[in-house]
This record gives sequence, C-alpha cells and structure tokens, in this order.
Amino acid sequence: MRHAHSFLPTRLRPLTLFVAVLLAGISLSAGSGCTRLRLPQIDPTGACLFAPYPENSTQINPSCGCMNCLSGNGQGCLSRLAGQPRSCLKCLTNGGCTCGLGGCFKNMLPEPAFPEPATPPPCTPLPGAAAPPAICLPAPGCEDCADGPPAVLLGCEAEMGNLAKLPNRGKRGCILLSPQRIVAPVGGEVLLLSGVCGNDGYLMQREPLEWMLTPESVGHIIDVGDDDPGLVHRLAHTPKVDKRSGSYARGVTSTKVSLITRGNKNLRDDVRLEKGQTWISLSSPTEGTSRVTVLAPESECWDQRKATATIYWIDARWQFPGPQVAEKGTPVGMSTRVTRSEGAIPARGWIVRYEILNPELATFYSSGTAVDEVVVGEDGNAPIQLVPNPGTSGTAAVAMTVIRPAGESDNMPRMTLGQGRTTVTWSAAQLRVRAGAPQVAGYEQPFTVACEVANPGNLDARNVSVSVELPPGVSVQSVDSFARQLGNQIIWEIDSIPSQQQWEIQATLTSKAPILLRFQARAEQNLFAEDSVQVDIFRPSLSLGIQPVISSVDRVQVGDEVTFNIDITNTGERALENVQLESTGDASMLHAQTGVTKAFKDKQDGPLQPGDTWKVATTYIPTTPGQRCLTVTATADGGQTASDQSCITVINPIPATPAMAVVVEGRPSVLAGDDSVYFRYRVTNTGREPLTNVRVTTAYPPQLDVLEATQDGFDASELSQYKLNWLVAQIAPGQQAVFEARFRALQSLASGLVVLSVVSENGASASDQYRFDIFPAAAPPPTSTPVAPPLPPAQPPPSIPSAGNPRAPLPTAPPTTSPSDRNAAPPIAADTGSLRLRLVGLDNPAEVGGPIRFQLVVSNERDIPDSQVQLSFPLPAGTRIERITQTMNPGGEQIRESGGVIYLTEIRQLTARESVTYTIVLNSNQPQQIRFEVQGQSRLSPAGVAAVESVSVLAR
Repeated sequence: MRHAHSFLPTRLRPLTLFVAVLLAGISLSAGSGCTRLRLPQIDPTGACLFAPYPENSTQINPSCGCMNCLSGNGQGCLSRLAGQPRSCLKCLTNGGCTCGLGGCFKNMLPEPAFPEPATPPPCTPLPGAAAPPAICLPAPGCEDCADGPPAVLLGCEAEMGNLAKLPNRGKRGCILLSPQRIVAPVGGEVLLLSGVCGNDGYLMQREPLEWMLTPESVGHIIDVGDDDPGLVHRLAHTPKVDKRSGSYARGVTSTKVSLITRGNKNLRDDVRLEKGQTWISLSSPTEGTSRVTVLAPESECWDQRKATATIYWIDARWQFPGPQVAEKGTPVGMSTRVTRSEGAIPARGWIVRYEILNPELATFYSSGTAVDEVVVGEDGNAPIQLVPNPGTSGTAAVAMTVIRPAGESDNMPRMTLGQGRTTVTWSAAQLRVRAGAPQVAGYEQPFTVACEVANPGNLDARNVSVSVELPPGVSVQSVDSFARQLGNQIIWEIDSIPSQQQWEIQATLTSKAPILLRFQARAEQNLFAEDSVQVDIFRPSLSLGIQPVISSVDRVQVGDEVTFNIDITNTGERALENVQLESTGDASMLHAQTGVTKAFKDKQDGPLQPGDTWKVATTYIPTTPGQRCLTVTATADGGQTASDQSCITVINPIPATPAMAVVVEGRPSVLAGDDSVYFRYRVTNTGREPLTNVRVTTAYPPQLDVLEATQDGFDASELSQYKLNWLVAQIAPGQQAVFEARFRALQSLASGLVVLSVVSENGASASDQYRFDIFPAAAPPPTSTPVAPPLPPAQPPPSIPSAGNPRAPLPTAPPTTSPSDRNAAPPIAADTGSLRLRLVGLDNPAEVGGPIRFQLVVSNERDIPDSQVQLSFPLPAGTRIERITQTMNPGGEQIRESGGVIYLTEIRQLTARESVTYTIVLNSNQPQQIRFEVQGQSRLSPAGVAAVESVSVLAR
C-alpha cells in the first residue's frame, strides 16, 4: 500500500487520508437496510485519474456489528428512527447502538475482495430527501468534463445533513487557452491568454496557473501577467505570481478587468483582459517551434486542466516585383526576392507561387499555363517569364504567394506567409469608329450625322484619315472646318489620336430618299475600322382626333371621371414606328391613374400600318369648376407629329343627400303565452354620406310584454309608453345596423301592428310597420305560407333592458337558451340558404406602396346556425399584408400562413342570417393587376364558397 501511495501526486495524498477518515465516519452510521460507500473508480485506460461517471467502486460491510445492532430485535436505531425522526449519529450518541462499535472499527477496512462479490440490496431514497445535485454545470469548453465523477460520492441511503459536511463534487476546472496556433516573426513578442472554467460556467478568479515551455522548444518566456490584487485579496492569500525561469512561470487569474498596451498610441493592438483571465508573453531570436503548456494545478477535471499552444517562429522577408509595361507581343520577365531577416542570406528552398488573373492575355513560359510555382534559388530570387497570347494587348494582373515548405528537422508544416499582386501591360494603338444619325428624317429637311473615332490602345495612332461617301440626291449643308469635300466624298484628316482618346466629327445633310452612309478610318501600323448608319426619309402622314365621353353635353361635375377617346391614324404609304401618345391636362385636370396632369402611352403591338387607326382611351378627373381642356400629342419616328385639344365644362357637384332604408322582420302569427316572439329592425344607410346620431324607435301593442332587447345604444325611457329606443352614433354609407327585441304574447290579438321610425341628426328619416296575429293557446293558428323565422342578432346577444314595463315586470336574468334555439320551436320554412362571401375592392385603382383595401362580408343565409367557418386566401405575388380587422374585433385579426396561403381565425359559430365584416389591407411593391380570391368553408358548407375581386395597381 505504501508503494502504491508513493506514485500518487503530492496533491492527492491528503485525499487518501480524507477517504480513510470518511470510511471510518460512515461505518459509525446506518441507513434504512444497507450501508454503502461509493467512490470514483480508477480509469483503467490511463486517460484520466478516475473513470467517467457513473462508474464507481462500492464497499459494503455486512459483518459490521453496528449493522446487527441497528437491525436486531427492533431495539436499535431503526426502531428509534421509525418513532422519532432523528439522525443515526444522535441515536448512536444516546447509547442506543453501542453494541459492536469495536466490530465496526475492526471491520472498517474490507477483507480481500471475493472473486464474485454479492450484489448489494437496492437503496431506497429517504422520504423527503432532495434530488441529488447535478454532477457538473455545463460551461463552454467543459463538455468532456460534464459527466466526470465528483471527488466523493455517498450512497443514496445516507443523509448528508447528519454526516460530516463533505463536498458533493469538485471544481470542474476546464482550462481555456487562446490562441492555440500562431505564426510569428523572429524577434517578435506573442501574447497568450488563459482562464479556468468554474462550476457556474464563468471563469474563476484567483486560480493559480503554471506555464511551461517544452524542452525542444525555441524561445523563452518574457513576462507573466500580475493581477496586482488589493489589500483584501492579499489578505485572502492570493497565489503569488513569479517567473522561475525562461521556460517556467506561475500565474494567477485576474480579479478585475484590465487593458494590456504595447506602449504606443495605437489602440487597435491593445488586449483587453477580462476577470478570470491571465496572460504570458514569449519571444524567440531564432526560427523554430515553441510549444507552451498551461496547467491548472487545482482543477479536479484531469483531462481538461491543461492546454498547449504552438508558436511557429519564421525568419524571412520578401520583395515582390513592381508593374511593367511592354510592347505588344513582347515576353516579360519578373522575379520575387526572398531572404532571411538579415536581408543577405537567401531563403533557399522556399516557394513562390505565381498566378495570372487574366489568362486570356498571357501564360507562363515554363508551364504554358496561368499558374506556376518557382523555388527560391541560391541568390534568393524566384524568377519567371510571361508570354503574351498572340494578337492580344492589355493589362494582366499577376498574384504572388510566398510559401515556406514543410521542414523535416523542425517539424514545421507548410505555411503561406505573404501575398502580393503586380501588373504587366502590353501596349498597342487601335482604331474604333462609331457612327450615328436619326433613323428618320424629313423630306429635304436638314439632319446631322456624327462619327466618333477613338484609340482604345496604349500607343498613339498617327496620320488618321476618316472618309464617308455620299449617295446621289444628298446635299451637304455644313461640315467641320478641318474636313475636305472631294466630289461625292467628305474626308477628315487627323495627325494623331493619343492613347485612350477620341475625336468627334459631324456633317449636316439633306436628302430626298433613304440613304446608307459608311464611315471608314485608316492610320499607320495598318490600322483600319469602319461603321455605317442608315437614314429613312419621310413625308407627314399622322392625323389625330379626340372626343370626350360624357352623359350630358359638355357638362360634368367636379370629381367625376371623364374618358376621352383618341384616334391616331396613319395617312401615309409606309408604316410608322415607335408611335407614342402624350396627354396633358390643365392645372385642374388630373389623370385618373397617375394623379398628375401628364400621361404617356406607347403603341405596344407593333408599327402603325398605312390606313390603320390606333384607338386610345384616357381618363381625367377635373378638380375645379370651369372650362377644363385636355391637349393630346401623337409622335412617331421620322419627326411625325400631330396634336389636338378638347374642352369640357365642369360644374360643382350636387350636395349629397343623406338617405336610409328600414325594415321590420318577425313572424306573422304567434300563440298567446309564447315568450319567444322576436322582432328584428334593420337600418341601412343608402346614401353617400354617414348617418350621425341615428335614433331608432319602435312601438308595439300592449298585448306584448318586452323581455329582452339589444343593449348597444338601448334607451328604456319610453317603456311605459310601449316603445323601445336605440341611439346609434354613426352608420357609414352602405353599412347596416340591426336591433332585436324578444317579447311574450300576453293575450290574443287580431292584426297587431309594430311600427318602426328612424331619424338621423343630418336629416334622413324612414319608417316601416309589420302586422301580426296572436292566437289563443288552445286553438292552433290557421295554416299560412311558411316564412323564415326571425334571425338572431348581428350585434351581441340581447339582454334584459334596464327599465321594466309597468304592466309586466321584466325577468331578472336572461333565459338560458339562445335565440336560435327558441326559434326552432315554431314551424319554420325549409333551409334553402348557404354560406356566402361578398368581396369589394375599396381602392381601385390603387398605387404602388399605397393601401389596397378590400371589404369582405361573410354571411350565413341559412335559417339555422352554422359553425367552424374557416376563411383563407392566397397572398398575391408582390404584395404584403398591412392589417386585417373585423367589425367585432377592431384591434386586429390573428392570422397564420401555410404554403403561401393566409388563414384567418376560425369563426366558431355564425348564427342564422348573421354577417361578419372584415377589412383586409394589402400593399403592393410593383404595378400589376391583382386578382384577389377569398375562400370559405364551414360545417354546413364543406364544399366551400369563394369570392374574387380584381384591382389595378399603378405606379406613382
């Protein structure tokens, strides 16, 4: 045992003594049925001190006298523990378990291991015991140590609170080192940072570290980080920092944030030191490899407590060749010089890699390709030669890379050390001619032809001559001052055109027929270039007519759209190309789609043939009254043009008159005593302006007793006069407000009358009445044509009015059944309705980037409720959703997307004749025609329904 102990590290010897004391302490205690000690198992592979968790060594002492005492005759600790929740140690000290203590000490160390040890009984956790703590907290870089064993593990049957306070695990101790691989020049100084990862995943402070250079390494340690702790930390015995030698130093992780500077004003080379880090700097005067190992001696995670960094010291300098210029077709040589740091000793055997980035211009003579590698020779140079490709000129870029080959003696890998770039230019003079003229010119009308003569080469072009031959019927009106006219030719003489320069020449001509002009340029060095241009001659052959389309003679209202029909006719004998139309209104005439006074349109289906007419329509909106005019101009190639104007008389719009429509719905006959008599009152805004402060009043006969009414806006002030009142703040144009009331039929009545009167603050009014009969309960009502039962309210369900009828008090609580359930009792007509979608585009046309609003109305046109209503629509290309709101949910509608299809929140129930209105706002990023389709499905309409609306999106 002494021999084995001598091989343990010094820091582990106290652990051996601690384990022995722990064995003695546990032998004095007992659990519920077994006493077991688990210790980390030694790793047989040698990779770590201990094997990974949960491998462990287990010791069981079945011959302990205290075990017999604890379990014998019900008089030991077990019986006392069962009666009194006290610890076993307290039980032992009270004298209840003193039998066999000598046996415990005697048998504390086990006998030699049995060949096949008996399997210990399973351990049962003590009631109320906390779950065992995690072995290791995860931390960056500590993944391999997360499942490692703690320093000491106790059996699950032992109570930690009653034993000695032993640590349940040691420090994780994963060490971090940065950088771990670096290339540095000889004589430079390299800085390494390190830290130790703690249980909580953070770097640990005041942790000692040891830095060591391997014996075969070059270089030495320059300095080691000194935390310079304060007085409190010094009193806490912070480990001392010192450099023992050039290859060994001790450091300690920092307790504060600091900044390592290099003594200059450049802030970019400063190094920030965080809490829990320390540093070391190294240098080497010779080339080679340095391997630095950092060790955390107090770490419990042996396979993660050390790290090694490798530094490759390089002794070299290099000089790349500069740019070169040569004549076209001339080979060019270049060389890269690579030497040691002293500048005189060549770096023999090193490699310079050359690559031509423009392989279409040249290749390397040695390889015939665009890539080649050259070994540095005895003189320190790596030469190479470039050969230009035949007939080419220009500038070729060459990339160069200095590579240190792998060393056989120093074990240094192949490394790329430096990169550079240079250029090689092959020069030559060139000529380029580009002629230009109008495609169509007027008959004997002057037109200008021009020619650009350029030298895109690298040398000057000398004695340049440009000539053009004029066809018969062409006359010269003017020409450049240095040009000469010889017969039917015009010649321009130019002494020299420098490299990358150009000349522009021109002449003014007239012609009676189409012509083809060919410009030719010649210069020394056998340079030649030419270009041609063709001009067509035309006669006027374009006519234009415009006519407004209005309902009354020359009178429209401000804000109304006015469409103008335009006819453009080709009256000539040849087709007209590139026909275009421009319409211009005065300051108060705006184009309907663009919103500005001008609009343009091109003929997209080809040229306008002789005798054909291009019919165009354009729409404008007058913004002020008076005489408003629109001017249109048509153009085509060859100077063809025509213009016309049309004027209209604009008057102010007639003021909008508010209007409404009302209707009363109910059952034509009911029975006396029936308390499910419903009447529905609909108010629709049929005008073009909102209805404000709308007062709805309905009068009913005394034979009816009101039970419930729609609460929104309800006024019970006239209940004693058999009247119900509602007040609505506003009803938008085209919108509908629905109210409902439930009555009880008190007694029979022939030809009862319900009267509805509606009036708004801005002057709109309407009325309606409904007749019905109340039959005695004993006699059934006469047979009549079935009608649809009253629909449940579109607003929130009705509830009890706030004031009672003096003749019959209202119920104190609403009935438990819904209106739709009560409507099912009397005979109803057959269900012939369905789920219906109505989709209206509110912005048509719309603008790019502007809102595109759609109104969607979902209606259950059945006489019975529907449920599980699902609405969806594919999002048109180039659009996105701005918002979706519902009448009953102004805050916004929840949506989800799947496969490019937008799904709205399911409507769980849609009562009979109920409608729900949505406002969907889209936005388009491009001009287009949007086809917006919404689909709906429900429990009663599984096949689904759809609604489609098209909107034009125009550019701003």
